[in-house]
Amino acid sequence: MSMQPEILTPLATETIAEIEARYPPRALPEGACVTRFGPSPTGSLHIGGLYTSMISRQLAHQSGGLFMLRIEDTDKKREVEGAIDLIVDSLRHFGLSPDEGELTVGHEVGSYGPYRQSARTPIYQAFVRNLLERGLAYPCFASPEELAAVRDQQQAAKIPPGYYGKWALWRDRPEAEVEQAMAEGRPFAIRLKAPADRPAQVTLPDVIRGDLNFPSNEQDVVLLKADGTPTYHLAHVVDDRLMGTTHVIRGHEWLSSYPLHAQLFGLFGWEPPLFAHISPIEKMEGSSRRKLSKRKDPEASVSFYVEQGYPQEAVLEYLLTLADGRFEDWRAEHPEGREGFAIDLARMSRSGALFDSVKLDSISRERIAAMTAAEVYAAILAWAEIHAPDFCARIAADPAYATAIFNIERGNERARKDLAHWSTVPGDVSFFFDDLYAADEANVREALAAVTPAPSAELLRAIADEVDPNVERDTWLEALRAIGGRFGYAPSMKVFKQDPQAYIGHFGNLTEAVRVVLTGRRQSPDLHEIMQVMGRNRVKARLDAAAGWIA
Repeated sequence: MSMQPEILTPLATETIAEIEARYPPRALPEGACVTRFGPSPTGSLHIGGLYTSMISRQLAHQSGGLFMLRIEDTDKKREVEGAIDLIVDSLRHFGLSPDEGELTVGHEVGSYGPYRQSARTPIYQAFVRNLLERGLAYPCFASPEELAAVRDQQQAAKIPPGYYGKWALWRDRPEAEVEQAMAEGRPFAIRLKAPADRPAQVTLPDVIRGDLNFPSNEQDVVLLKADGTPTYHLAHVVDDRLMGTTHVIRGHEWLSSYPLHAQLFGLFGWEPPLFAHISPIEKMEGSSRRKLSKRKDPEASVSFYVEQGYPQEAVLEYLLTLADGRFEDWRAEHPEGREGFAIDLARMSRSGALFDSVKLDSISRERIAAMTAAEVYAAILAWAEIHAPDFCARIAADPAYATAIFNIERGNERARKDLAHWSTVPGDVSFFFDDLYAADEANVREALAAVTPAPSAELLRAIADEVDPNVERDTWLEALRAIGGRFGYAPSMKVFKQDPQAYIGHFGNLTEAVRVVLTGRRQSPDLHEIMQVMGRNRVKARLDAAAGWIA
């Protein structure tokens, strides 16, 4: 092309050689993987993005390599305000912060940046200038109306759509027409001039899926848009080269773009990185499966897990079970945690992983059950500070009392496993706080009225006066049974069944009545531990008050 390429790429101030000198090969151990996560800031992070990041980061770290976060923000029309913050914060929340890229919004680490593609436009233009100089790219002045007309003609002729061959309106225009369009100030894009001598097929040696064959790219795709910014296809090829990416782990929806990407790598004389296309996370809809959708499924967004208060490790371990079927058995043998597990991309499934909320909750319950009361308190406090500020203030005002609440049925061989995420905690433990208990008095009365047999006022007063919850469990049980015996309760279900006419009820009926009075619920964690945490004065006050309701 006789037209000066610098006119078409005005922001390019360096040669390719100068740019590559600023991005030397990385000094890493042999076999080290360099991976990246390249989200577009178009909304909240999809759980699939967290899944990809986890796999990419773990693969890099287990090999002695590094993991990058690269914000692919060249499509400003689709960018959502605050989306970069959500991406960065989500990765940090789940312990997946990058080794290079933005650790906090606006603060980058690493010497291979900038890590926002919008800040790298001069670099992309330099590489496009090289293609222009070699006759492998050209300016295209086709208007939206002209492109629409091409699509209509292709559709009518029932041929594959696109900008190629005779449909590439500006591919072989005379230089004079190009110069005239420039002189008129018509907007233009820079398109790839797909080589005519390309092979019929290109092979993708996918790490997960094996060798896959595709028709070679014939499209004259846009490399630089009318505003001079790059398309995804150009930007990611250039960046993966300069940043030394060794493994591109991305969703299977990008499989069809591989021929173009391979072609671009080849035109610059670069060896492409290894590609691993992972399957999507899916869910059942009726009898069919579909990809999790942020529009339809709350659980598709990473923010759902943050707002619900799932422990970070529980979510990551669940995702690891989707990534590698060996993990679950491995984790059972390694109580210290997931960090020692090595991901093997070749073992990943080629079909979509089915999202299972029951499985996630089960893993989360196991992880929470293994936490100490102090760890639970700290985690709930951090969650509540953002998502339940009133509850946060309540438990922060008396850490010892709150920690004692969270210590009920914890730290023993049969630790409670009823808690899957923090969002249920404020409601679960509300009865421990006198003002919340008083506000719920109507429901407590209703629950007590439903207890059969109904406890007498005298029974409740006797328990209030005579039973000290601070004694050992056996002593506490003996005292309760003794009072129950005086009021006609059998000491056990077995004794009651032997002669039901001799008793008004059994010991389980008695403890149910006490539980309802103290908590407003027919089911709760261990009653003795609840009473110990509440303290004798609070227990007595509630039993005496309930006796007054009955009287």
